[in-house]
Parts: sequence; structure tokens; C-alpha cells
Amino acid sequence: MLPVPVLRKLLKIHFKLKKSRIAWLALGVSVLAVILAILFMVFEGLDFFTALYWAIITMSTIGYGDVTPTTQAGKIVAMVAAVAGISSFTALVSLIAEYFLTSSLRRMMGMHGVRFKDHYVVIGKGPGVRAFVEEIIAAMERGEAERGKIVAIVESEDEKRRLNLPEEVEVLVGDPTEDDTLKRASIERAKHVILTPEDDSKAVFITLKVKSFSKAKIHVEALREESVPLLKNAGAERVVLSRGLAGRLLASSIFEPEVVDVLEDLMKSSEGHDIVIISDERTWNKNFKDAIEILSPSYFPIGYVKGEMRLAPPLDEVVPQGAKLICITGQSDVRKQGA
Repeated sequence: MLPVPVLRKLLKIHFKLKKSRIAWLALGVSVLAVILAILFMVFEGLDFFTALYWAIITMSTIGYGDVTPTTQAGKIVAMVAAVAGISSFTALVSLIAEYFLTSSLRRMMGMHGVRFKDHYVVIGKGPGVRAFVEEIIAAMERGEAERGKIVAIVESEDEKRRLNLPEEVEVLVGDPTEDDTLKRASIERAKHVILTPEDDSKAVFITLKVKSFSKAKIHVEALREESVPLLKNAGAERVVLSRGLAGRLLASSIFEPEVVDVLEDLMKSSEGHDIVIISDERTWNKNFKDAIEILSPSYFPIGYVKGEMRLAPPLDEVVPQGAKLICITGQSDVRKQGA
């Protein structure tokens, strides 16, 4: 039994050769049909279209019989067309069937490519990949995130099976540090790239790789605080320090466990409550108390963003024009708003 990486490489070579052979054989069949049509046209005194129609029908062994040879030379051409047609069409059909079989096998193994545009590409390992997929799908359903295809890049078939991502997610298997894998994900046309790798050094390398291909916004999970500036210098739009956040939550669970419960509820956008950022012109140039009344009961503002973030501002503070409001909302309220 061949190792999976070797099998993958052989399948890739076989797929490319098969694709090339189909093109050449299709070209050969077309040229043969044209040559036979010209000969039949000359010997039988027909127009080219009728002769080409006869050649294709005869080569494909359909043989309607509405156009038949009447000369000896035309009959010889017909015999050649019948024999050549059976062999060439059979070869072409078998190659096409094998091509689609190989293509299906490549997709099952995650070796295929996509041609998406403005899509999300998540690269990584472990629960971070699945958590991102679940959150972004829920956000798209509510209209909070831009709709787009989702592509996940994982490094092994075992990881693909372990994650068991939803069917609408295209899962590619490959090394994200290789150009071919990124190209298969159509990384150059992606809008957002999310990295949740197992170590920060790899995250820096992948960030640099992605930046060389694409203008996509890159969002990275960092494991160590000292990696944050490196990732930002490499081109990451946002860097989330996951272990630092987890440590702070663990500490809070000891002396203020209710805070952890609230944060968990707010961070699960598929259920309970959620924190959303909205823009509503009705609240501009109004004091914060009026903004609360305007958005109630669907949204409860806790601050706003205009250049910098302002949390829990005084009730008489004016919300500047163009500001986005930071709000807490229940999922039932969001669904009503989107209905």
C-alpha cells in the first residue's frame, strides 16, 4: 500500500496527463472528422456542412441513414469513418470518464482546487478552524458578515475527518507553506484569510506567503505575546492573542465566574446574546441616552467607535456623526430585524 503523500503526488501527475491527453485526443477526433467530411464532400458532391454532419454521425456509430454514399470512393470513406470513429470515440469517452473519476477522487482527498472570488480562507489545525467556520456561517445567516464561500486548508486527511466541517465548506488538504496549496485555494482572489496554526513561527511564514500572493485581510491567532509585533509587521490586519485571553478568563473564573459566563454567552453568536457593531444615522449628534432609547429594545448600546473606541460614555455625551455603535443584542432580536 502506497503512503498517502506518494499516492497524492501520483494522482496529481496522472490527473494532469489525463487532462492533456483528452485535449489532444479531442483535437485529433475533430481533425479526423473534418478530413473525412472534405473527402466525402468531394466524392459525393455535397456541401461541407452536410458532409461534416454525415462524418460525425457515422464516426459516433449513430448512422441515421439520411445521408448515404453513392460512389465507390464515398463508400470507402464511409468504411474508414466507421472503423476510425469506433476506436477514436471509444478512447475519448473512456478518457473523459476516467478524468471525472480521477477528479472525484481528488475532491475526496482534498486535492482539488477552487475558483472562488471574495471568499474566506481559513488555514490551521484544531478547534480554532471549526469555531471560526461555525461563527462566520452564523454571522452570514444574520446578515452581520458579508456572504461568501468558505475554504479550509488542513494538512492531513485525518485532520479533515476530525474537523468534520459542514458540507458547504470546501476543504483542501495540503501544506499551506507551499505555493501550489495556496493557489488551489484561489488565495489571490480571497477577501479574508484566517490563520490558526499550531505555532507562531509558521503563522509568520504563512502570513508573508499570503501577502506575496494576495491583498486579502489577514487575521491571525497568536500563541505568544512576543509574536504579535512580528505578525503585524508581516502583514496581519488583526492578531488575537488566544492564550493570553484564555489565561485572563481562567483567572476571572476564580474570583468573578459570572463575568466568564457573560463573555461566553456574548462570544457565541449562534445562541444567547451577541455583541454587534451597527451604524444608525438616527443616533448621530444625539446624546447617548437618546441613542439608547432610539435603538431599544432590539439593541442596547454600550459604547461607540469613531477613530477610537468609547465604552460606557456618560449619558449626556453626544454621539459624533459617522460613529458606529457597540451594542448587545439577543439572537431573537437579530432574527426579527433580519426578517
